Amino acid sequence: MALKGPRPFRRLGRLLLGAVALIGWWTVWRTVKRSLTPVNPKLALRYGSDIVRRSHRVLAVSAHQDDLELFAGGTLRLLSLAGSHVTALIASGGDQQYATIRTLDEIREQEERDAGAVIGYDAVRFLRYRDLELGHNPDLTESIRTVWADVAPDLVLAFDPTVPYRSATHTDHLAIGRAVLNISRSLGKGTPTILFYASRDPNVLVDISQVILDKSEAIRAHRSQLYGFKRLYVPVTRTQARIAGRSVGVQYAEPWRCLSLAPLGEEAFLETWPQREPELH
Repeated sequence: MALKGPRPFRRLGRLLLGAVALIGWWTVWRTVKRSLTPVNPKLALRYGSDIVRRSHRVLAVSAHQDDLELFAGGTLRLLSLAGSHVTALIASGGDQQYATIRTLDEIREQEERDAGAVIGYDAVRFLRYRDLELGHNPDLTESIRTVWADVAPDLVLAFDPTVPYRSATHTDHLAIGRAVLNISRSLGKGTPTILFYASRDPNVLVDISQVILDKSEAIRAHRSQLYGFKRLYVPVTRTQARIAGRSVGVQYAEPWRCLSLAPLGEEAFLETWPQREPELH
């Protein structure tokens, strides 16, 4: 926008525009940093380390192909390296993005398998429901429950349905998180550990510095999606991981929200994060 008028007023206008832009960028930075940093980063990192050094039966649930690699690829890679059996469950077919590409669902499924080979998934399963309709699909929860019973996981990963990233409030994402939360509530004492990714209220950090290149390679496997602004997927996810890691002095980290935290011998966990489940709105 060109500023007209006497030169002193033009200079003042440029200064004001610059100040507004600076305040805007600072606000965005603070918001992103706050959503990636737990209340107690050091304890969060210890809890994350305890999770990924153990072997688990993992069920990682996502709405679309590429979700897991973008938000959880580093943690899943570490779990695989630790000997965990990882099953990835993708709910939608991924064929609604380009109506002119009739085989897009097949392309995206193969891309997910390619990404899974990088991360180390033992199995990739597809429900093949329609994009943008998961929130209205009456079969979604029971379909996930069926796979859940088959896998018998002790660790389940899914989108945060209550306090997700502002950029992750896709209706399909929220539907996945709600389904997982509802299933976990129905299990009572038999509930496995639930970790929510893409959360604005993390209480767990996983140091993914040693596997950041694997995460980036897995994201690049989704070749059909890397167009336009989505070409920034890799640099953006690495920047987010760097911001999360900075709070605890590691190069890269992934933040998580765990529904219930074991104290690890320290009461500080229980004092900082009461063991309670969020209410759905």
